[in-house]
Amino acid sequence: MDKHDLMILDIVQQHKREQQEHIRLATLERNFWKRIEGDVTLSVGQARIGERITRLYLDGLIQNKSGYMLTKKGREALNVEADSLVHVA
Repeated sequence: MDKHDLMILDIVQQHKREQQEHIRLATLERNFWKRIEGDVTLSVGQARIGERITRLYLDGLIQNKSGYMLTKKGREALNVEADSLVHVA
């Protein structure tokens, strides 16, 4: 899992927190592209958002029930990564 996978998890979590609903695929993709548009190290081909979402789903980090949401495993993974970033800084 890289920083862009974590970004997807963060987008899902943030949407749930702010909107009190699961995020739709189109909204998830739009928010992802908005966040990475200034990232010159990632090309469109490298982003492969569909593959990233599929991998997160197959790894049990997100689920799709009338929109995407984090699973318990996804929330834990996001929290662990966030904690490790805080300790590094």
